[in-house]
Amino acid sequence: MVDAIPAGTPSAASPSTDEREAEVLSGLTKLALEMARTFQARGLAALAAGDLDRAGKAETRFSTLFLAIRRAVALKLRRRREQAAASPAADEAPMLSELMELAEELARGFHAQALAALAADDLDRAGEAETRFSSLFLGIRRAIALKARLRQQREQAQREAELRRKARQDETDGRRHAVAQGVAAAIAAVPDPEAREQLTAELREKLTEDERIDVDLADTALPIEALIASLCRALGLPPPGTPPAGGPAAGGPAAAAKSGADDPGAGPKGERRMHSPAAGESSTGTGSLSRHRPGTTGRPAAPARPPRPHPILLRPRGPP
Repeated sequence: MVDAIPAGTPSAASPSTDEREAEVLSGLTKLALEMARTFQARGLAALAAGDLDRAGKAETRFSTLFLAIRRAVALKLRRRREQAAASPAADEAPMLSELMELAEELARGFHAQALAALAADDLDRAGEAETRFSSLFLGIRRAIALKARLRQQREQAQREAELRRKARQDETDGRRHAVAQGVAAAIAAVPDPEAREQLTAELREKLTEDERIDVDLADTALPIEALIASLCRALGLPPPGTPPAGGPAAGGPAAAAKSGADDPGAGPKGERRMHSPAAGESSTGTGSLSRHRPGTTGRPAAPARPPRPHPILLRPRGPP
Protein backbone atom coordinates (compact mmCIF):
# COMPACT_ATOMS: atom_id res chain seq x y z
CA MET A 1 0.00 0.00 0.00
CA VAL A 2 1.39 3.40 -0.99
CA ASP A 3 1.64 5.90 1.85
CA ALA A 4 -0.08 9.20 1.33
CA ILE A 5 2.07 12.29 1.04
CA PRO A 6 1.73 14.52 4.12
CA ALA A 7 -0.25 17.67 3.52
CA GLY A 8 2.54 19.92 4.72
CA THR A 9 5.24 18.33 2.58
CA PRO A 10 6.13 20.48 -0.45
CA SER A 11 6.16 18.77 -3.82
CA ALA A 12 9.77 18.20 -4.75
CA ALA A 13 8.85 16.65 -8.10
CA SER A 14 7.83 19.84 -9.86
CA PRO A 15 11.19 20.85 -11.40
CA SER A 16 12.21 17.29 -12.19
CA THR A 17 8.75 16.49 -13.56
CA ASP A 18 8.85 19.49 -15.89
CA GLU A 19 12.28 18.50 -17.15
CA ARG A 20 11.19 14.91 -17.67
CA GLU A 21 8.08 15.96 -19.59
CA ALA A 22 10.18 18.26 -21.78
CA GLU A 23 12.58 15.41 -22.55
CA VAL A 24 9.71 13.05 -23.45
CA LEU A 25 8.13 15.67 -25.69
CA SER A 26 11.40 16.34 -27.49
CA GLY A 27 12.12 12.66 -27.92
CA LEU A 28 8.69 11.91 -29.38
CA THR A 29 8.95 14.90 -31.69
CA LYS A 30 12.21 13.59 -33.13
CA LEU A 31 10.66 10.14 -33.64
CA ALA A 32 7.68 11.73 -35.37
CA LEU A 33 9.98 13.66 -37.68
CA GLU A 34 11.84 10.48 -38.62
CA MET A 35 8.56 8.72 -39.38
CA ALA A 36 7.29 11.69 -41.38
CA ARG A 37 10.36 11.49 -43.61
CA THR A 38 9.57 7.84 -44.37
CA PHE A 39 5.92 8.46 -45.25
CA GLN A 40 6.90 11.40 -47.41
CA ALA A 41 9.34 9.23 -49.37
CA ARG A 42 6.68 6.52 -49.84
CA GLY A 43 4.20 9.12 -51.03
CA LEU A 44 6.63 10.48 -53.59
CA ALA A 45 7.36 6.96 -54.85
CA ALA A 46 3.63 6.26 -55.19
CA LEU A 47 3.11 9.53 -57.05
CA ALA A 48 5.95 8.69 -59.39
CA ALA A 49 4.28 5.34 -60.11
CA GLY A 50 0.93 7.02 -60.65
CA ASP A 51 -0.64 5.26 -57.65
CA LEU A 52 -2.77 8.06 -56.25
CA ASP A 53 -4.52 5.93 -53.65
CA ARG A 54 -1.27 4.71 -52.19
CA ALA A 55 0.17 8.22 -52.30
CA GLY A 56 -2.93 9.59 -50.55
CA LYS A 57 -2.57 7.12 -47.71
CA ALA A 58 1.06 8.09 -47.28
CA GLU A 59 0.12 11.77 -47.31
CA THR A 60 -2.52 11.24 -44.63
CA ARG A 61 0.07 9.75 -42.29
CA PHE A 62 2.59 12.43 -43.13
CA SER A 63 0.10 15.24 -42.46
CA THR A 64 -0.94 13.65 -39.16
CA LEU A 65 2.67 13.56 -38.04
CA PHE A 66 3.24 17.09 -39.30
CA LEU A 67 0.32 18.29 -37.21
CA ALA A 68 1.57 16.46 -34.12
CA ILE A 69 5.01 18.01 -34.43
CA ARG A 70 3.57 21.50 -34.85
CA ARG A 71 1.43 21.09 -31.76
CA ALA A 72 4.39 19.80 -29.77
CA VAL A 73 6.46 22.83 -30.75
CA ALA A 74 3.56 25.16 -29.90
CA LEU A 75 3.20 23.47 -26.50
CA LYS A 76 6.88 23.95 -25.75
CA LEU A 77 6.58 27.57 -26.80
CA ARG A 78 3.66 28.14 -24.42
CA ARG A 79 5.46 26.46 -21.52
CA ARG A 80 8.48 28.68 -22.01
CA ARG A 81 6.31 31.77 -22.06
CA GLU A 82 4.58 30.75 -18.82
CA GLN A 83 7.90 30.00 -17.14
CA ALA A 84 9.55 33.15 -18.54
CA ALA A 85 12.34 30.97 -19.90
CA ALA A 86 15.06 31.95 -22.29
CA SER A 87 14.99 31.70 -26.07
CA PRO A 88 13.64 28.53 -27.71
CA ALA A 89 15.92 25.58 -28.31
CA ALA A 90 18.03 25.76 -31.43
CA ASP A 91 16.66 22.51 -32.95
CA GLU A 92 12.98 23.51 -33.18
CA ALA A 93 13.05 26.07 -35.99
CA PRO A 94 15.23 23.84 -38.23
CA MET A 95 12.85 20.95 -37.53
CA LEU A 96 9.90 22.98 -38.76
CA SER A 97 11.88 24.11 -41.79
CA GLU A 98 12.68 20.51 -42.73
CA LEU A 99 9.05 19.47 -42.37
CA MET A 100 8.00 22.40 -44.55
CA GLU A 101 10.44 21.30 -47.25
CA LEU A 102 9.18 17.71 -47.10
CA ALA A 103 5.58 18.87 -47.25
CA GLU A 104 6.30 21.21 -50.13
CA GLU A 105 7.92 18.43 -52.17
CA LEU A 106 4.99 16.13 -51.50
CA ALA A 107 2.51 18.88 -52.30
CA ARG A 108 4.19 19.46 -55.67
CA GLY A 109 3.75 15.77 -56.46
CA PHE A 110 0.02 15.88 -55.67
CA HIS A 111 -0.25 19.09 -57.63
CA ALA A 112 1.18 17.35 -60.71
CA GLN A 113 -1.22 14.41 -60.25
CA ALA A 114 -4.17 16.78 -59.96
CA LEU A 115 -3.23 18.58 -63.16
CA ALA A 116 -2.77 15.26 -64.98
CA ALA A 117 -6.18 14.04 -63.78
CA LEU A 118 -7.79 17.29 -64.84
CA ALA A 119 -6.18 16.98 -68.27
CA ALA A 120 -7.67 13.48 -68.51
CA ASP A 121 -11.04 14.87 -67.33
CA ASP A 122 -10.91 12.59 -64.25
CA LEU A 123 -12.48 14.88 -61.65
CA ASP A 124 -12.58 12.25 -58.94
CA ARG A 125 -8.86 11.60 -59.20
CA ALA A 126 -8.12 15.32 -59.48
CA GLY A 127 -10.28 16.04 -56.40
CA GLU A 128 -8.46 13.45 -54.34
CA ALA A 129 -5.11 14.90 -55.36
CA GLU A 130 -6.33 18.42 -54.54
CA THR A 131 -7.48 17.31 -51.10
CA ARG A 132 -3.99 16.01 -50.35
CA PHE A 133 -2.40 19.15 -51.75
CA SER A 134 -4.62 21.44 -49.65
CA SER A 135 -3.88 19.45 -46.47
CA LEU A 136 -0.16 19.84 -47.04
CA PHE A 137 -0.60 23.50 -47.94
CA LEU A 138 -2.45 24.10 -44.65
CA GLY A 139 0.29 22.40 -42.69
CA ILE A 140 2.95 24.57 -44.32
CA ARG A 141 1.02 27.78 -43.57
CA ARG A 142 0.64 26.85 -39.92
CA ALA A 143 4.29 25.91 -39.68
CA ILE A 144 5.26 29.34 -41.07
CA ALA A 145 3.05 31.05 -38.45
CA LEU A 146 4.60 28.94 -35.70
CA LYS A 147 8.10 29.82 -36.84
CA ALA A 148 7.15 33.49 -36.69
CA ARG A 149 6.02 33.05 -33.08
CA LEU A 150 9.27 31.27 -32.26
CA ARG A 151 11.24 34.09 -33.83
CA GLN A 152 9.23 36.69 -31.92
CA GLN A 153 9.82 34.93 -28.62
CA ARG A 154 13.52 34.61 -29.34
CA GLU A 155 13.85 38.30 -30.19
CA GLN A 156 11.89 39.29 -27.10
CA ALA A 157 14.14 37.12 -24.93
CA GLN A 158 17.19 38.74 -26.49
CA ARG A 159 15.81 42.24 -25.85
CA GLU A 160 15.05 41.40 -22.23
CA ALA A 161 18.51 39.94 -21.75
CA GLU A 162 20.06 43.09 -23.24
CA LEU A 163 17.97 45.29 -20.94
CA ARG A 164 19.05 43.26 -17.93
CA ARG A 165 22.68 43.47 -19.00
CA LYS A 166 22.45 47.23 -19.48
CA ALA A 167 20.72 47.68 -16.11
CA ARG A 168 23.46 45.68 -14.38
CA GLN A 169 26.12 47.71 -16.17
CA ASP A 170 24.48 51.01 -15.21
CA GLU A 171 24.20 49.90 -11.61
CA THR A 172 27.84 48.81 -11.57
CA ASP A 173 28.97 52.11 -13.09
CA GLY A 174 26.90 54.10 -10.61
CA ARG A 175 28.25 52.23 -7.62
CA ARG A 176 31.78 52.46 -8.98
CA HIS A 177 31.40 56.23 -9.32
CA ALA A 178 30.03 56.55 -5.77
CA VAL A 179 32.90 54.48 -4.36
CA ALA A 180 35.46 56.53 -6.30
CA GLN A 181 34.01 59.77 -4.92
CA GLY A 182 34.06 58.47 -1.35
CA VAL A 183 37.68 57.30 -1.54
CA ALA A 184 38.69 60.52 -3.32
CA ALA A 185 37.29 62.48 -0.37
CA ALA A 186 39.55 60.51 1.97
CA ILE A 187 42.54 61.10 -0.32
CA ALA A 188 41.81 64.84 -0.43
CA ALA A 189 42.31 65.00 3.35
CA VAL A 190 45.94 63.89 2.99
CA PRO A 191 48.15 66.99 3.46
CA ASP A 192 51.09 65.81 1.31
CA PRO A 193 50.51 66.58 -2.43
CA GLU A 194 52.84 63.80 -3.58
CA ALA A 195 51.08 61.29 -1.36
CA ARG A 196 47.73 62.42 -2.71
CA GLU A 197 48.93 61.95 -6.28
CA GLN A 198 50.27 58.47 -5.52
CA LEU A 199 47.06 57.43 -3.76
CA THR A 200 44.97 58.74 -6.66
CA ALA A 201 46.99 56.65 -9.11
CA GLU A 202 46.57 53.55 -6.94
CA LEU A 203 42.83 54.17 -6.68
CA ARG A 204 42.53 54.52 -10.46
CA GLU A 205 44.41 51.25 -10.92
CA LYS A 206 42.16 49.40 -8.51
CA LEU A 207 39.02 50.75 -10.13
CA THR A 208 40.09 49.89 -13.69
CA GLU A 209 42.25 46.77 -13.43
CA ASP A 210 41.15 44.89 -10.34
CA GLU A 211 38.34 42.51 -11.28
CA ARG A 212 37.40 41.96 -7.64
CA ILE A 213 36.05 45.48 -7.36
CA ASP A 214 33.53 44.63 -10.09
CA VAL A 215 32.46 41.57 -8.14
CA ASP A 216 32.02 43.69 -5.03
CA LEU A 217 30.17 46.41 -6.88
CA ALA A 218 27.82 43.87 -8.41
CA ASP A 219 26.84 42.72 -4.93
CA THR A 220 23.97 45.08 -4.13
CA ALA A 221 23.74 43.65 -0.61
CA LEU A 222 27.09 45.25 0.24
CA PRO A 223 26.62 48.94 1.16
CA ILE A 224 28.57 51.67 -0.59
CA GLU A 225 30.08 52.73 2.74
CA ALA A 226 31.53 49.25 3.25
CA LEU A 227 33.15 49.33 -0.20
CA ILE A 228 34.61 52.77 0.50
CA ALA A 229 35.99 51.63 3.86
CA SER A 230 37.49 48.49 2.26
CA LEU A 231 39.28 50.48 -0.44
CA CYS A 232 40.48 53.06 2.08
CA ARG A 233 41.98 50.30 4.21
CA ALA A 234 43.65 48.84 1.11
CA LEU A 235 45.21 52.26 0.45
CA GLY A 236 46.21 52.77 4.08
CA LEU A 237 43.70 55.59 4.61
CA PRO A 238 41.08 56.15 7.29
CA PRO A 239 37.57 56.07 5.84
CA PRO A 240 35.81 59.44 5.40
CA GLY A 241 34.26 60.66 8.63
CA THR A 242 36.88 59.02 10.87
CA PRO A 243 38.12 61.42 13.62
CA PRO A 244 41.75 62.58 13.29
CA ALA A 245 44.56 60.93 15.21
CA GLY A 246 44.06 63.30 18.16
CA GLY A 247 40.48 62.11 18.48
CA PRO A 248 38.07 64.29 20.43
CA ALA A 249 40.87 65.89 22.49
CA ALA A 250 40.15 69.35 21.12
CA GLY A 251 37.38 70.69 23.25
CA GLY A 252 36.49 67.28 24.72
CA PRO A 253 36.64 65.93 28.25
CA ALA A 254 40.29 65.01 27.86
CA ALA A 255 41.12 68.60 26.93
CA ALA A 256 39.21 69.88 29.94
CA ALA A 257 41.07 67.53 32.23
CA LYS A 258 44.40 68.59 30.74
CA SER A 259 43.65 72.29 31.10
CA GLY A 260 42.51 71.64 34.66
CA ALA A 261 45.80 69.96 35.44
CA ASP A 262 47.74 72.93 34.10
CA ASP A 263 45.67 75.40 36.12
CA PRO A 264 47.07 75.78 39.63
CA GLY A 265 43.61 76.66 40.87
CA ALA A 266 42.13 73.40 39.73
CA GLY A 267 41.67 70.43 41.97
CA PRO A 268 41.55 66.75 41.24
CA LYS A 269 39.77 65.74 38.01
CA GLY A 270 39.73 69.31 36.79
CA GLU A 271 37.54 70.64 39.66
CA ARG A 272 38.13 74.18 40.76
CA ARG A 273 39.64 74.44 44.25
CA MET A 274 37.92 76.77 46.72
CA HIS A 275 39.84 79.94 47.45
CA SER A 276 40.57 80.35 51.16
CA PRO A 277 39.56 83.83 52.34
CA ALA A 278 42.40 85.94 53.65
CA ALA A 279 42.26 88.12 56.67
CA GLY A 280 39.69 90.84 56.27
CA GLU A 281 37.83 88.99 53.52
CA SER A 282 34.49 87.30 53.68
CA SER A 283 33.94 83.80 52.52
CA THR A 284 31.90 85.02 49.55
CA GLY A 285 33.74 88.11 48.47
CA THR A 286 37.20 89.35 47.65
CA GLY A 287 38.21 91.98 50.18
CA SER A 288 36.93 95.50 49.82
CA LEU A 289 34.80 94.66 46.79
CA SER A 290 32.48 92.38 48.73
CA ARG A 291 28.96 93.70 48.80
CA HIS A 292 28.32 91.87 52.08
CA ARG A 293 30.56 94.19 54.06
CA PRO A 294 29.03 97.48 54.98
CA GLY A 295 30.72 100.60 53.83
CA THR A 296 32.72 99.08 51.07
CA THR A 297 30.53 100.12 48.16
CA GLY A 298 29.21 103.42 49.46
CA ARG A 299 25.76 101.96 50.07
CA PRO A 300 24.32 101.12 53.47
CA ALA A 301 23.99 97.51 54.29
CA ALA A 302 20.50 96.08 54.00
CA PRO A 303 18.82 95.63 57.38
CA ALA A 304 18.55 92.07 58.52
CA ARG A 305 15.09 90.56 58.35
CA PRO A 306 13.59 89.28 61.61
CA PRO A 307 13.09 85.55 61.70
CA ARG A 308 9.63 84.41 60.71
CA PRO A 309 7.80 82.44 63.38
CA HIS A 310 7.01 78.82 62.70
CA PRO A 311 3.39 78.26 61.61
CA ILE A 312 2.77 76.05 64.58
CA LEU A 313 3.62 78.95 66.91
CA LEU A 314 0.94 81.13 65.28
CA ARG A 315 -1.89 78.77 66.22
CA PRO A 316 -3.98 79.89 69.25
CA ARG A 317 -3.52 77.79 72.26
CA GLY A 318 -6.45 75.86 73.59
CA PRO A 319 -7.43 75.38 77.16
CA PRO A 320 -4.87 73.62 79.24
